[in-house]
Amino acid sequence: MRLLFASLLCAVCSGQTPVNQVFQFMQAGTSPVWADGKTISATAYLWIPEKCRKLRGLLVMASNVPEHMLVGDRSIRAVAAANDLGIVWGSPTFWYSKARHDNEVNEDKTVVTFLQSLLDGLAKTSGYPEVATVPWLPMGESGHLLMVDALVEAAPERCIAGIWIKNAHLPPHNRTVPALVVFGSAQEWGQDKVDIHTRWNNLTPYDNVLKQRQEHPNWPLSFVFDGGSGHFDVSARLVQYFAHYIDVITKARLGRDGLLRAIPRNKGIVADLHLPGHAIPGVAPWFPDPASAREAQSIAAINWKAETQIPAFQDGKGKLLPFDFNGISSITPEMEADGITFRLQAVMLDQLPANFMNAGSPLTKAPGTPGIEWLSGAVEPLGDGRFRVALDRTWPQQAVYLAARQKGTAQIRDAVQPIGVKLQRNTTGKPQKIQWDPISDVRLSTKSIPIHAVSDSGLPVGYFVVAGPAVIENGRVVFSAVPPQTRFPVEVTVAAWQWGRGGEQPVRAADTVKQTFHITK
Repeated sequence: MRLLFASLLCAVCSGQTPVNQVFQFMQAGTSPVWADGKTISATAYLWIPEKCRKLRGLLVMASNVPEHMLVGDRSIRAVAAANDLGIVWGSPTFWYSKARHDNEVNEDKTVVTFLQSLLDGLAKTSGYPEVATVPWLPMGESGHLLMVDALVEAAPERCIAGIWIKNAHLPPHNRTVPALVVFGSAQEWGQDKVDIHTRWNNLTPYDNVLKQRQEHPNWPLSFVFDGGSGHFDVSARLVQYFAHYIDVITKARLGRDGLLRAIPRNKGIVADLHLPGHAIPGVAPWFPDPASAREAQSIAAINWKAETQIPAFQDGKGKLLPFDFNGISSITPEMEADGITFRLQAVMLDQLPANFMNAGSPLTKAPGTPGIEWLSGAVEPLGDGRFRVALDRTWPQQAVYLAARQKGTAQIRDAVQPIGVKLQRNTTGKPQKIQWDPISDVRLSTKSIPIHAVSDSGLPVGYFVVAGPAVIENGRVVFSAVPPQTRFPVEVTVAAWQWGRGGEQPVRAADTVKQTFHITK
């Protein structure tokens, strides 16, 4: 089993990026009126595996933090393709979290109604009518845990399973739909208000999982207790866990006729995580197969008495950034001469920061230097702590987060620290405008076409594909394979942008320009 999961890690060993995530179709819409009288606007993007002739289900995600990475991850997409699952990505999200606190049941129905309307539109434009009717597998982190709640609670008959990411959060009522809950115990929000040395090894959330399994022994509830991470990040190892779970739970739940089937009580495996001091005899989480059980046990098999280490960030000038954003760091980066590239450096702290409980107390440090990873938002990792603005379909609604990750030892715990990055468009200086001749329609056999937008400032223009079977490579639109049942003509929407620059001769950011053309037979 360790070889199975280790072999899958190669799919993400080169790092993650928001650049060139393909979604062939998009559908914008406005929600019904929520209980507080508001409506929201959302866009749902749809990816269909390139060789899929008929979809059997949909992974459903929307904008929080790690979802931006997960929807484009190669291993997630490979598993989806193997099971004829599409991916629906809401950005802006179709979920309105504020209303649910006031009127839970009705608002769960409202989000289902809104999502269904977006799927109905995608079913018509894509040429895959089953988009409107196939089962869902929702996944969500932080506020979008409640989105998963809503779909599972209001439409359990449509849900293959639910995946709740990085909080010890369980659905409020449903105890029939298979659930995978992943908890990162080193929660960073508000970490300055607690004893950071001991907060991460609080194992009591596991007690509630065992209690739920005791009270509902037929509920297929799987649980992963990840002591090396917190609220924001999803490590390469967890990505592979999700991919494996999606694969085995889909095979267990979806029959050849496309209908959902219940999981018999004698299927799967019950396996305790062996967390110290937390056990109920004869009661343990359920897992769909031995591999997922053993990997969950392996993830939890750490030294829960290990010492604490904390990464921190320095800006491009070497200044240590404070933990002033609800206990984590944030930065409005100072750009290099090109106006879009910035640098961060991760370091390990010698002592707790001044605003933390027990400030000044010493911290241990594992050998080595922490690396910085992309978590979400419109920036591209360049390596060696350098990042570049890379606008995509999620800008500006998607928050930008990076994370410093430091491996631990047998006596020092792994550590991950997120940082919020505030991208601010240049609003002062000389204005600029992008000029771009219309793009003509192309034939299905076309491999690529050049694009050439120019700014009257003379600064280079960037591009991204909003929707369509295409990516941007070296100033060209490069077309990917069109799924076989696609309805023609196929819309392709491309955007051109120029961020501007500061310095002695500042230039304002240009308005983003979009063009739509078609692929025809």
